[in-house]
Amino acid sequence: MEIKRNWIALSKWFSTRPYITGIFVFVLLLIMVSFVLNLRYKYLEENRRREMSNIINVVHQNFEQVLKNSYTTTITLAMSINDEGVPDDFYKIAPQLVKSNDCIDAVQMVPDGVIKYIYPIKGNEAALGFDILHSDNLKQGALKSIETKLIYFAGPLELRQGGMGVVGRLPIFKENKFWGFSAVMIRMKTLLKATGIETIDDSKYYFQFSKINPYTGKEEFFLSNKEDFSEKYFQTMTVPDGDWKLYLIARDKNALLIQLTTSSIFGFLFSLICGLWVVSILKKPAELELKILQQTQKILQREQEFKTLFDQAPVGIVRLETSTGKFITVNDAFCKIVGYTEAELKELQFQKITHEDDIENDLKNIELIKKGDLNSLEVTKRYIHKTGRTVWVTLIVSKIWKKEKNVVNHITIVEDITERKRAEEELKQSFEVVSEQNKRLLNFSYIVSHNLRSHTSNIQSISSFLEIAETQKERDDMINLLKQVSHSLNETMSNLNEVVSIRTNINLTVEPLNLHDYIENAKVVLSKQMQSKFAKVQNLVAPEIEVLYNAAYLESILLNFISNAVRYSHPDRKPIISISYNEQEKTLTIKDNGIGIDLEKNGSKLFGMYKTFNNNPDSKGIGLFITKNQIDAMGGRIETESKLGVGTTFTIYFK
Repeated sequence: MEIKRNWIALSKWFSTRPYITGIFVFVLLLIMVSFVLNLRYKYLEENRRREMSNIINVVHQNFEQVLKNSYTTTITLAMSINDEGVPDDFYKIAPQLVKSNDCIDAVQMVPDGVIKYIYPIKGNEAALGFDILHSDNLKQGALKSIETKLIYFAGPLELRQGGMGVVGRLPIFKENKFWGFSAVMIRMKTLLKATGIETIDDSKYYFQFSKINPYTGKEEFFLSNKEDFSEKYFQTMTVPDGDWKLYLIARDKNALLIQLTTSSIFGFLFSLICGLWVVSILKKPAELELKILQQTQKILQREQEFKTLFDQAPVGIVRLETSTGKFITVNDAFCKIVGYTEAELKELQFQKITHEDDIENDLKNIELIKKGDLNSLEVTKRYIHKTGRTVWVTLIVSKIWKKEKNVVNHITIVEDITERKRAEEELKQSFEVVSEQNKRLLNFSYIVSHNLRSHTSNIQSISSFLEIAETQKERDDMINLLKQVSHSLNETMSNLNEVVSIRTNINLTVEPLNLHDYIENAKVVLSKQMQSKFAKVQNLVAPEIEVLYNAAYLESILLNFISNAVRYSHPDRKPIISISYNEQEKTLTIKDNGIGIDLEKNGSKLFGMYKTFNNNPDSKGIGLFITKNQIDAMGGRIETESKLGVGTTFTIYFK
């Protein structure tokens, strides 16, 4: 009762002193407005930080992409150098590299540090013959590249052919000895365009990037706006391959305060008006209902504005029940992302449309939000669209209401990034294809070098003996040997040409082929060889089976495997070759009862070039090598099972 009496007395005291009450309300609201403005400032500051972080990350990724493309180009150039240390087909390869990389203006080969090869030559004539290792400006960067054995991007610097640009040089070593550099030249204009710096709206921010001068030790800036920005807000990232530092700088250091000026004035006026309003209410109780009605209408209008923003937002917005994951409210954008209607989603939990591999991680994050360990989080995950396809999204999740220290609801902002993910995957696959091709090219170069070296060595030895031969008979013998070596060399070149043809034919014609008929045709072609050994081929493939394959490759593969089975038949029994097809696994099995192969001893070199295992004078070691290359070229693979004295089974997997 005493408390109630005191409360009534206090209320009466304030109601009888309208001006004191108005001042009290004004001060109280001003404090609250200041608190809200402080929160607003922090919000704007965080938004600016995120926006700048996103922008600089995109540009940094573009920088990295330019450097990766440049690195791939220099690697390709380096691999064109033959055993004599001379670039093969530089002026054939270089135009293709420049044309396929918009971010590169020219490519160079720099043996012993001197620019001897450059494409395009037009406009770059001044750079030919330039000795990098004896240039005061470039020597240090070049030596650093040689020391680390990594690509290094010199510049930005004044190019000898005019203008500013950067030059990326990859050191090349042949037999652990420095050969020179393969290099790319990128003009500043091209670099700025490729990284996207020129496309950024510069009304709020601008870019700058710098490098420590190795001679003066001072930081040098290269973009046009070189005013001191140390007092401004900026973010920075480093680009290690060029020792560059990238800055994104806010143009106006007081921009956030300026944005809050209107709100501050409004807050002050609002507090003042509220104070006067209280005075007015206390002075005129009759006007109270009208004022309340006006304020209610304003609240309803703001709620309507919020609903409009919610419904028309370009990203998905979702409110969920934290404890169950049930959808409470969703906007149209989110419905389009997942393919469900609003009514259908309100009957579901988010787990029902989440990819099964992401559910566990989602539940862990929700638990952290419920416990209060996380106020918000950003995560990438997958939804399952109503049609069944996978949708990649980025989520920003924030808790929005607590009840007894437990989060009851949370709101999620959803952005569809499916296309971006697809592009990233395609880029990754392209890089893997290029890497695999480079490995194959290097391996093939070893084969060519090894096989041709033995022939050239024999020719050189025979030529030396021919010069010192004393009798005509000795000369005739040497000439006969030279003819034999020449014939062997010609045969080797023919084999290598066939392998090159397989590996470079990337546009093979593929068509539906009747597998049963091709096996029968192979039997006809090999009929004479089969009759000589009383061989029998069992064609167990159904007559209606068709495979998508290159006709010439399929014919070559069947002829090779069947002829090998006949050639290496067991001397104590008639050859039986069984050929079958598994439709479910898309595999062709060729099984024989021949002499077999010791896979433990010879398995690793079974498909190697010129590898033979049975001392057969007709065996040249090229058939299985070419067949393996043909299967690889068609995107398939082959497995082998064999036992000495029992037979061999080859299983070909079709793509």
